[in-house]
Amino acid sequence: MSCLLVCFRDRGPRAEAEAMKRQSCVQEHEIIELQADNVEEGEADHDKPPNTQTRKERNHWRSCRNVVFWKCQLWMVITTIFLVFFLVILISLILYSNVYIDEDDYWDADALLNSGNCRSFSGTLELMCGLQHLFSDNITKKLTDVYSSSLALGRYFRSAQVVSFSNENSTVFYQLEFSVPPPTEGFMENTMNPDFIKNILRQNIYDEDDVSNPGTSECNELKFDPTSLTLT
Repeated sequence: MSCLLVCFRDRGPRAEAEAMKRQSCVQEHEIIELQADNVEEGEADHDKPPNTQTRKERNHWRSCRNVVFWKCQLWMVITTIFLVFFLVILISLILYSNVYIDEDDYWDADALLNSGNCRSFSGTLELMCGLQHLFSDNITKKLTDVYSSSLALGRYFRSAQVVSFSNENSTVFYQLEFSVPPPTEGFMENTMNPDFIKNILRQNIYDEDDVSNPGTSECNELKFDPTSLTLT
């Protein structure tokens, strides 16, 4: 019995060592198998086709690289169209700014006055109410202020003159004189039109009525009757 026990005691450490070796080999084998499985899964994921959104994005960019004609791709054609459109607008603005000349900026006011070319207009108007100590100079000053400050006729206006007026009569005969530039198409028919000149004075009268109190009937300042204006 003692011999058997000694034999078993001698075999115990060896068996344990062999068992540990076998266990370590099994663990190493499992680790290698897991690594191989991970590699296979990665390769399988890499080989999988991309999802739908990724496909659309790739197809979109690929479509921009499609050759439309010769060696020109689609993105080149689109860029060229936008550049041509921008250049056309830029060139049009440059040409318009160089070619277009405002008629009022073309004629120099001093040159018009010194040219001696002028045209006179005669007209009548009635006062809204009679003022004491009203002189023809007051009416002349008002006419001069209206036409000299006009944006359309200010540079052409030369003088205003009251031909006939008396405090007893509310009708005023007046005369206007304007410088006339060399004949241009439509200038005499439009700018130097008697109706146009008369309407400038009428509009000024209406503007003054809007500023003042239209409901008051007091006659404390010089007022013209807008319906009585005539000019020839």
